[in-house]
Amino acid sequence: MTDSSPPPLVLDDLAAPRFGPEAAEVVALGAALADDVELAPGRLVDDAIAKAGGLDDFGPDGWQEPLEVICRAYRTEAGLSRFGTVSIHAQLVQLLANRLLIAEVIRRHPQALEQEVRAPIVIAGLPRTGTTHLHNLMSADPSLRFLPYWESIEPAPAAGEPMFGDGSLAPRTARCDAAIDMAELWTPELKRMHEMSTWHAHEEIHLLAIDCSSMFFDTLAVIPSWREYYRTQDQTPHYRYLRTVLQVLQFLRGGDRWVLKSPQHLEQFGPLSTVFPDATVVVTHRDPAEVVVSMAT
Repeated sequence: MTDSSPPPLVLDDLAAPRFGPEAAEVVALGAALADDVELAPGRLVDDAIAKAGGLDDFGPDGWQEPLEVICRAYRTEAGLSRFGTVSIHAQLVQLLANRLLIAEVIRRHPQALEQEVRAPIVIAGLPRTGTTHLHNLMSADPSLRFLPYWESIEPAPAAGEPMFGDGSLAPRTARCDAAIDMAELWTPELKRMHEMSTWHAHEEIHLLAIDCSSMFFDTLAVIPSWREYYRTQDQTPHYRYLRTVLQVLQFLRGGDRWVLKSPQHLEQFGPLSTVFPDATVVVTHRDPAEVVVSMAT
């Protein structure tokens, strides 16, 4: 019998990536913008307001102090390249712009907050324990509402775009398609490790990040001071903000029973059960030693 499995994938350039010509050109163009960006809360707020078409209502407080800690950690601990600085800046601006756009949906349609987030199913488990497969399987149930990747990146329409109907989806899914194409240009091996597509069921970690408190930030760089700060903070207010975002998403696109998934929930069962008292939590299990090996390879 012939072995049809793909050959092992060996990556030996993680410390100093060797990009193809197209990717190298994009990285160089991005790095050239580094002098024009700043990882400082005030600058990020201004850039987010501009990106959101002049909206300036960020909704409830509680995000400002974490943002200060995040910015300081990225500046002083992450050792970012010029391109890395531009990339982190773009992601933080998008998160803050999302916050503005969500607040605008609520301002124009306060009835969005009347949505009932009913008995969500929450998958919590270490990475590499089958959480993604389980999430994909459960998301195939048409009675459940899942979070597609594009919606996690842009949960509310951009300024000037339709708020409802297919016309509200097309611009955002197109931008997500382009972003995935760009990611595959930089790291063509990524799809062999974790397939990404515009409509795949995604974690709500990006939604938590809109409130500037999430494990998301230390997946982008080694920032120990952020991790220590995050561990000392009560995450209940941030889970309440997650619930608000889910209400807005239900109002915009329907559904009422979510299937959610994130390793972050493993250390936040208190806030999770406080905000979602009728949730069903599913915890996956695997030998932790095997988890570490799987993550490392």
